[in-house]
Amino acid sequence: MKMNNNSTRFIGNSSIPELIPVNLIFDYPVDWSRYKVFRDFVQNFYDSIGHKEWSNRFSYSFDGETLKLTAKDVAFSYDWLVHIGASTKRQDNDTYAGYFGEGFKIASLCALRDHGWSVEMASKEWELQVVVKPLKVDNKLLKSIAYNIWKSDHVRRDTHLWLSPVSKHDMEIFNTVLLSFYYKDNILFGKKIWESDHVAVYKRSSVPKPIYYPSTFDEYGPGIIFATYQALGSFQYPLIFCLHNYRVKDRERGTFYKMDVVKVIEKTVRQLPPSAALEVLECLKIRWYDRPKKRYDFETWAHIIQALTRIISQSQEYKESFRKKYPNLLVASLVDRTNINQLNRRRQAMAWLRNSDQKYKLVQDGFKAIGYPTLEDECEKHDGFSILRQPHGIEIKLIDILETVSKIILIEFLEDIDYPECRIIKTDNAIWSGMASCHRVSPRQTARGLKVRFRLPYVAIKSKLLTRDSFGLSLSTYLHEIAHIFGGDRSASFSHALTEILEISLQQTQLIESFRLKWEELFN
Repeated sequence: MKMNNNSTRFIGNSSIPELIPVNLIFDYPVDWSRYKVFRDFVQNFYDSIGHKEWSNRFSYSFDGETLKLTAKDVAFSYDWLVHIGASTKRQDNDTYAGYFGEGFKIASLCALRDHGWSVEMASKEWELQVVVKPLKVDNKLLKSIAYNIWKSDHVRRDTHLWLSPVSKHDMEIFNTVLLSFYYKDNILFGKKIWESDHVAVYKRSSVPKPIYYPSTFDEYGPGIIFATYQALGSFQYPLIFCLHNYRVKDRERGTFYKMDVVKVIEKTVRQLPPSAALEVLECLKIRWYDRPKKRYDFETWAHIIQALTRIISQSQEYKESFRKKYPNLLVASLVDRTNINQLNRRRQAMAWLRNSDQKYKLVQDGFKAIGYPTLEDECEKHDGFSILRQPHGIEIKLIDILETVSKIILIEFLEDIDYPECRIIKTDNAIWSGMASCHRVSPRQTARGLKVRFRLPYVAIKSKLLTRDSFGLSLSTYLHEIAHIFGGDRSASFSHALTEILEISLQQTQLIESFRLKWEELFN
């Protein structure tokens, strides 16, 4: 693609023109911007040449007023420009940017009517000028688009289009349009990652996009989506995804929404080999933990990441290469928040992770295919969970004191509730000092207005709390776990219950002190 200094017009043949109606009413309700008019004119040239030859066979010139487009070695009959829906591209929709068969007609209407441009064209033995002619319908005088056609003995090998008068501002829009088509010499393209007949993935060059460049609604960024050889979307990461056989059915829709961007990227990456998938996955590192935020989440990148990891998993070489480069990834699957045991394991594992000397990065389920362990697996491997055992020896007597003092303190507060069995957390590596097993029950209200929401089959505390000088810490931990009958750690009802328990305990300091002495006597 280059500028051509030859801007000579062919229009002006001395022969009398033939007036051919298009029957497109002048006030037809369509509103195309300058950008869209330029795009559809360029699209006709682009489809005639193809992206492989685009840089060599397309040229344009601008003399300060007239813009001339030229397609080298392209010639066709003007009959294709007469009928709405007629297109030379009808038989092979997957290899062209357009196929509605109306681009030139609608673009000519808007150019003439809305933007004040004259439109002239020449190819083979004909020369054409877009004009307005009167049209009478049911005794009403209307205006419609028509063509003045000149014929000559001279047969051209090239096709030309002239637009005039075009301003310098118009030329900025035109040059943006040229960058919105897919071709390898496009200055917005950086390193090629992969290309086939139907898909391509590139890195973005450092050249910024022009101001009028197509972008996704409410989603800007350097990334570009090419669908059917045209830029129709944007995203936050410096990549270009191209899906050539994607078909846009709505001619009025100029750009994509976020869900369209995700759909095109997913369809594109599914066709990549492992080498390209690995490179793309690395570029999307910020999305590795993406998971659907709701049941029907059409904007999540989770499926894109999952597709890339699945492709990489098909190659032992690339699996090993990826794991060697990123050794500290842990898979964190979605947790069923109604499953208390599962939720407790996740909370314990997250607590272990925060206190681990090793820095891990959480990723989504797709990374299992590459061979990464789950967060819970790694936590268990490092004894991070609260592994339980039955109390023995002096521990039984100490737990009996905790249960007795708690029953006395909370007798009115907890009424006739059955106290759970107390077990011992036997690993000192476990993050939590205490834990409770919670089974949801039908809520019932206590005398103080709190609702019992869980039955506790057992609670547990760390063995290191059962020492001579740890009575206060042991009792507060035990009471904390008992309070889980009212709700989970983050619930308002649980917080309220702890406040109530603290208030009652402050009223029973003498009682608590007497049990502290009994506690210490067991160690004499």
